[in-house]
Amino acid sequence: MLHLSRIVKLNMLILIASSLQLSIAKPVIKVGDVSITGLIEQNGVLSYRGIPFAKAPIGDLRFEHARETLTLAHDIDATKFPAVCPQDQGNVNWYRMVARAVGANPDKIPPIENVSEDCLYLNIWKPAQVDEKLPVMVWIYGGGNVNGYSHEPNYRGHNLATKDVVVVSVQYRLGNLGFLPVPFDHSSVNWGISDLVASLKWIQKHISAFGGDPDSITLFGESAGGGNIATLMLTPTAKGLFHKAIIQSGAIGPKATIDIDIAMDVASKSYADAGIKSLERARDADWSTLLELPAESTYSYYHYPVSDADYTNAQPNWISDVPMLIGANKNEDLMYLFGDPVQGIERSLADKTNAEEIRAALKNLSGDLNLQLDFLGSMSGYFCPALDIAESLESDSYIYNFTRVRPGAKKIGAYHGAEIPYIFNTHDDWLQSDEMDILLTDAMMDYWVNFARTGNPNGPGRQVWEKYTNEKPYIQELGDRTAQSDRGLDAFCALLKD
Repeated sequence: MLHLSRIVKLNMLILIASSLQLSIAKPVIKVGDVSITGLIEQNGVLSYRGIPFAKAPIGDLRFEHARETLTLAHDIDATKFPAVCPQDQGNVNWYRMVARAVGANPDKIPPIENVSEDCLYLNIWKPAQVDEKLPVMVWIYGGGNVNGYSHEPNYRGHNLATKDVVVVSVQYRLGNLGFLPVPFDHSSVNWGISDLVASLKWIQKHISAFGGDPDSITLFGESAGGGNIATLMLTPTAKGLFHKAIIQSGAIGPKATIDIDIAMDVASKSYADAGIKSLERARDADWSTLLELPAESTYSYYHYPVSDADYTNAQPNWISDVPMLIGANKNEDLMYLFGDPVQGIERSLADKTNAEEIRAALKNLSGDLNLQLDFLGSMSGYFCPALDIAESLESDSYIYNFTRVRPGAKKIGAYHGAEIPYIFNTHDDWLQSDEMDILLTDAMMDYWVNFARTGNPNGPGRQVWEKYTNEKPYIQELGDRTAQSDRGLDAFCALLKD
């Protein structure tokens, strides 16, 4: 009888333990009367995946600005990442290209499968214990505004959140569904940018429930994501929705919006070639049809934001009180170079009155013509526009140049996007790493989090990073050394302006 009693007690303890484990495994946030159920990551950080911030842009809402869902109507199961906004496999192909370049197996990168227009969701990572309001870091992905999604393996915020910040990643419409206007009697444009504004409104209203401070929101993003942050800094409806900005290799730059007439001309040709002659037919078409509008019409069209009164401003009119951390990588262009580098250099210098002076500077840099062309493209397309943005602002700016070449990556150097896993501490298992990568990861995470917390990247135990001014153009190198850059980058930018 005693033995049976012990078995019953043991079973009761097991049931109680199982119940506790289930409750721990599914953390719940209350937002008003609504429950949002998330997950516990392996490192103890809480994650909430796939929270809707706007209505699905389908049917009559396709080609319309985002319709925010600021009032939550029902409980949310936030345990699964959302579908990816419509796109092709360009994102996958990019990662596979990097994998091949570093000698890894490209088959380790799986194809994108879960794709839907019902994609306007965000993800949140937060520390399990929050004793005070924490800074909020909102990630905006890159991909040329045609590819990318919020939960790419490198973009997951579970490790970054251990630094006592709340990390949010958001999705936005892409390509012809996000940035190419429709050529009919329809004034709405920049749907992808409107999605970002809607996500920021949601964050402003609800992030305090997750331990985040709505008065301390930092945007950070890479490539087109960084360019979209620059666009948000030109967007009147975004004013007050964020307080600091980090732009990483934001190639779109401060003035690169497309004139509405040019965008509409491309759209008119594209839709005509596809046989779509009305807004109704465009809304009825399958998203894959719109994604693949005739290549002869859209091949050379980059999906920049379009200049309009609501979401961009054709004349730079910065939200200039936002502190900025901005920079680019040493070898942004290297893995994209094909063909004769001599011809590439000549094309790049064709309209320069000081071309000989620039050629001499390139020769002093390296005898390798590919490295010369890479430097020229990396500077003119990425780093020098970063300086232009910094010099346009009234607030403090901090400039970096990322130079780390990880083991096995000599062919592509400090490539476009190489800095991202250092910031998130999400190094892919197919990328080689050594002790230097670990040290640099710790340093960069601290710099980014310090900036999100105070608007200044400096903090205890880190090499001082001075702000950039015209009088003292300080540039921080982030690589095998973390110190002031001695590569003469600002001087070369001045050459390119002449």
